[in-house]
Formats: sequence, C-alpha cells, structure tokens
Amino acid sequence: MRPRSLLAAILAAVVLVSGCASIPKDGSVGHRDVSGDDPHVQSRIDPDGPVPGQSPNEIVRGFLAAGAGYSNNFEVARSYLTDSFAGEWDPLSSVTVLQPGRTLDSVTSEVTTDSKSVSLTIPVGGVLDDRRIYRESARGTQVDMNFTLRQVNGEWRISQAPAGMVLTAVNFSTLFQPYPLYFYSPGYELLVPDTRWFIRSPSTASEIMTELLGGPADYLTGAVVSAIPDGTQLDPRSVAVSDGVARVELSATASGLDERTNGRIAMQIQTTLKEVGSITAARVSGTSGELDYGALPDVPTTLNFSGNPIAISDRRLVRILGTTIEPIDGAPELVDGAARPAIAVDESMYAYIADDAKAVRRLFADSLNDEEVLRGESYSSLSFDKEGWLWAAEAVSDGSIQAISRNGDLTEVAVPFLGGRTVTSIGVSPDGTRLAVLSRDGDDTRLEVVGISRDSQRAPTGVSSATPLQVATGFSTITDFSWFGYDALVLLGAEQGTNVEPLSVPVSGPSTSLGSIEGGTQITSGEEQRSVRVGTADGEIYSYGAGSWQKLVDAQTYDPAAPG
Repeated sequence: MRPRSLLAAILAAVVLVSGCASIPKDGSVGHRDVSGDDPHVQSRIDPDGPVPGQSPNEIVRGFLAAGAGYSNNFEVARSYLTDSFAGEWDPLSSVTVLQPGRTLDSVTSEVTTDSKSVSLTIPVGGVLDDRRIYRESARGTQVDMNFTLRQVNGEWRISQAPAGMVLTAVNFSTLFQPYPLYFYSPGYELLVPDTRWFIRSPSTASEIMTELLGGPADYLTGAVVSAIPDGTQLDPRSVAVSDGVARVELSATASGLDERTNGRIAMQIQTTLKEVGSITAARVSGTSGELDYGALPDVPTTLNFSGNPIAISDRRLVRILGTTIEPIDGAPELVDGAARPAIAVDESMYAYIADDAKAVRRLFADSLNDEEVLRGESYSSLSFDKEGWLWAAEAVSDGSIQAISRNGDLTEVAVPFLGGRTVTSIGVSPDGTRLAVLSRDGDDTRLEVVGISRDSQRAPTGVSSATPLQVATGFSTITDFSWFGYDALVLLGAEQGTNVEPLSVPVSGPSTSLGSIEGGTQITSGEEQRSVRVGTADGEIYSYGAGSWQKLVDAQTYDPAAPG
C-alpha cells in the first residue's frame, strides 16, 4: 500500500473506532484501502433541518451540525439561512475541523439580549482551505465565529455567517478523503503527488479535475509543472464516469498542441483520476479530438529508494539489515565526532558530520576515500537528493543551505524563511521536488515544506517564493523527522507536557501516533511503514512493524539514516 493510502486508512481507523476521543498510544496500525467506494465506509450524513420555535442558539448549532450533510448542495444546512444568504453561502470555501474529542455541544456560545446575534468560540484542530489543502492548527488555537439572525415568518434564520463550515474530527474523516493531484517534475521524468482533500461523493472526479486544472499548491511553485495549459477548463464542467471510465473534455485552450504535450496531458489526468477507486481509466479530449499518450513511455509516480539504512557503530559506518548490523566493507574509521550520517538515494555516496560539527565529510561507495568537502561553524543535518547533490545545513542559519554536487560544485541555496533561525534537521523529498526543514527560534518550533527550484542541469537554485507549508503544528516539541514516502513525514514530537513519541503526518493532513519509544532522538524512514527506524541516545535502534516497536541489535548504534 502506498504511504498516502496507509495514512488515510490509519486516520479513518483512529477516528471511526475510537470516536476521536484520543489518539491511541499503542495497538496495531491497520492497513485498509479507502481509495475506492468502500460499501462499509459511511460517507454520507443526513442531518436534521430546523423545526418551528427553535431559538437563535439552536438554529446556529443546528446549522453547524447540518454542514456535515452535503446532499443536494448542502440543502439542509441552507434551510437554516435566509433565502438571500442561502444563495451566497459557500460551504467549501474553508472547512474548520474541531480539535479531536470536541463536539459542537461542548462549544460555548453567547446570545445577545435581542437574540439577533450568536457568538461561538471554536477550538480548532485544523483547517481545509479553498484549494483543499489541510493545515493542522497549533494546540490551543481558537477562533471566534459570529452569526447574525433575523426572523422570517416568525422563525429565526441566519442572515450572515462566516464562510465555510465547521466539522467535528469524526465527521471530517467520514466526509473527506485525501487524493493526490499529480504534476510533473520539471524534466517530465516523474509525476509528483500534491495531496488535497475532497468530499466522497459522485462529483469527486469533477472536483479533483477542477483543482488539477487550477495548478499545483503555492508552496510547490517552481518545483513542479503541469502539462495542461493555464486557463484550461472542463467543457462541460463535469466528469462523466461510466463502467469505470472517466470522460474528461477540455476547453479550446488544450487544443492545437503537439503530440507529446497531448500525451503528457492525458497521462497526467489519467494518473490523477485513477486514484479514485471507481475509475480504472480516463478518456481525455479537447475540441480537436481525443488526447492519447500511447506513444509516450510511462512516467512513474515512485522511485526505488528502498535501500538499507545506515548508522554509526564503533566509529564506523554500518548497514542495518533486518535485525542485524553489518559493517560496510572497506569503510575507514570515521573522524572524531562523527554524527548524522547520510546515504545517497542510489547508495553511491555516504556523508557525515565531524570535527565538532565544523566539517562535512563524504565517501564514494566505489573507493571509500573519506574526504572533507565542506567546513563551517556548526553543521546540524545532511540530506542527499536524487540528483546526487549533498545538502548541508548549518545550525545557525543565514537564510541559505549549502549544496555540493557529485563533482564537487558548490552552491548556496537561498531559503529566506530560515534567516536567524536554528536548524535542527533537513530532508529533501525522494522525488527531489521539496525541501522539509525543522527549525526553531526560542520556543517557536516549525516543520516546514517548500518546493525546490532547479536549473536546466537540475542543480538547485532556490526554493519557492511562496510561504512554506507548515506541518505538524499541533506539537510544541519536534526533535527530528524524515520523509515517509513522497507526500508524508515521520517525526519525533510531543504536545505540551507529554513525552516525545514517533508520529506520521501527511504533508497535508492530520498526524497519527505510532506508539511510543523511550529516549528516541533520531527517526528515519523509507517508503513503507516497516522501514521506520528510531535511534536513542543510548545507542539503541528500534524498528516499527505490526503496530509495535522491536529492538534491533545489542551493539551500540547511533543515528540511523535511510537513503536520501
């Protein structure tokens, strides 16, 4: 199962079984594919409409509860509104998700003496914005919502309300599901996921296509491209699905293009729509006829980066093989202070930090000559990208990260939002399109993801000018992280007053506990759940599988690192 399907399954299991009262700290993590139309998944909620004589407070609470029913364009929720406002209200302009365990009944409200205004303070767990990107909110986040009412034929109705709707965590997971929109890496050699959330309904395919035509998320600007020309729309404005085949008709903007571009458009659309379980194929056409990609080679959505992680044991680099460690043949004894090793995606290079964190050293797998390649004040983290560039971050950032090519070319990658912050850890996504950075400034800890810009030779030149996407904001402490597949992360984090524990978190989505480990200091992962490793300050290495953690070896082994 792909990481995005796994994470969606974990989320569904947590909220549907536990009622979202709390995130479990132990027990198995199940695998369930929810990408299709699962008849056992309740994805429709039928709320009650207003009844005569309800007070303004009851009308507002009934309206918020009715937002969970999407049938007939949220007909029941609109029945709580005045006729004029019912036509203006846009339920999907944003979705505010209550903190786990909170219900609308637990939210306090204030009603004015003339009963014409009701105010509620909403405890926010996350927000789904108008581009369908989920952003987790910091613990303790609250938002005040004000509703204005007036009487219509003797009954109170809402004449003004905040845009969007409010859902409990349970209802959100019931109604919405994450789907990846696929965009190309700049060289068109890989399709990159951009996760968005959509209501599970017959119109899901049309809504997914509308967002795909709108282009990638802002934080990916310059890192990915769409083969579909700007301004292209659905014409007609819906996707018809029959016998598993989606029929997509595009406006004239997508006509008159060369055969290769037409093929890329068709492949991008089909790859995206096939993530909907009921769709097995897509037929794409413009005003000049059907678009076919049969002449193009398939573009993958994943790369093989499932190599064995490495670590440091007895001042040497070792491979972690199942429940054992194995020295890398011919690898020399490491320089004093060796820490935070990294291994290239193709396993052709190794690197580590040494000499009181002032030096970055690199070894090629074919020669194993240990050479210093960078020197600075204090390096904190390393990461290889799939192009063979070694990224090195200094602890106190000047707003840039150094990157050195396989051939020794050095570049300074500008990362303006890091200026003046202390960098704890960095990681380039396996597809090379995104940079994740864990940094802090006093008590302000941030885990942020941003797109990487590259030149025609695929050398990194900078990051997206847009605001980075901040993830895992619900944790006051994050000590380390790693990429988990292509659109998710694993991390060691804690809420205020709790112990640090391993968690998984989609780039766009709620976090999920992975149990607990005492003394965890480093975490690393590959494509699969069983690839997650945690290292402790005492030199213990644990692997995750079947919902539990297993200690790997008795030898003291530090700083596990998966390829990348």
